[in-house]
Amino acid sequence: MRSNVKTIKLTTGLSLLFAVVTYFISIKDALEVRSIKWLPDAFLFAVFGGAFASMLVVLICEISKYFENRENTETFLFSHLYYLYGQFQVIQKNVDFLITHLDQIHKDVLKQLIYNSEAEMNAIYYADYVPFKSDNLILAEKAKYNSEVFPTIQRFLQNCRMFELAVLTDSITKNERNLGIDKGSDDNAYIVLKKLSKDIQKPLTLLDEMLIRIDQLCNGRYNWIQIRDNMIKGLPDNRTDMLELFLDKESVFWFCDNCDTFLNMQQGFTTRNQHWKCTECGFDNDVRKYDID
Repeated sequence: MRSNVKTIKLTTGLSLLFAVVTYFISIKDALEVRSIKWLPDAFLFAVFGGAFASMLVVLICEISKYFENRENTETFLFSHLYYLYGQFQVIQKNVDFLITHLDQIHKDVLKQLIYNSEAEMNAIYYADYVPFKSDNLILAEKAKYNSEVFPTIQRFLQNCRMFELAVLTDSITKNERNLGIDKGSDDNAYIVLKKLSKDIQKPLTLLDEMLIRIDQLCNGRYNWIQIRDNMIKGLPDNRTDMLELFLDKESVFWFCDNCDTFLNMQQGFTTRNQHWKCTECGFDNDVRKYDID
């Protein structure tokens, strides 16, 4: 959008300039302005009149492109906010489930969700939304995201990364206790999960409010309320084993043999075909039972 706005401003200025020159040439006889003998008025009129017409065509095309790009960018913002909100809903469900199922904890449970969320939050932050009017309300929402929502999400995801460290610390503590060395409690993962369960409410609320406002400013183009309600209904409730979202029935953790990505978190993952193509690197993994290391 930024390049569209610059081009429109430039072509508007040139169009006005050529229009003024063309008009001046057409009335200069009435103003009794002498002509240049070797540069006929008809030639000047044709040159500047043609330039004005060309600039006008370019201006109309750029204005049309601007409105198209503006709508596409608004859709881009909404879709990435929507996906980010969905990632946080899944994080919340997993965290709430794991609080009461500490025996099923794995350090990589939140890893892919964190990566996905970071990619989405950065895409929104750097989105090129530059409308003509500086008081554009969607632009104001974008500015609020960059100054308030983005830092809040960033802090929360940084805390999510502490979960992996907590699980590893608890594992070390348990091993030391088995050797007769008492290093204290092994509930670090539980403490982190409780904090995440509490802290996730703020980013979820901020994202929801922003999606509602953008949908309203776009005249209900996206029907966010219905999308949100259907999304929440589609997630298992807290009484359901949330690990079924990314584990197979045997509760086996699968990792890519090429890039070490946690395969259970990848959309559509299944072991039914005995092979799974990693969505990160494209490697074809053998996911048969006897291939478990």
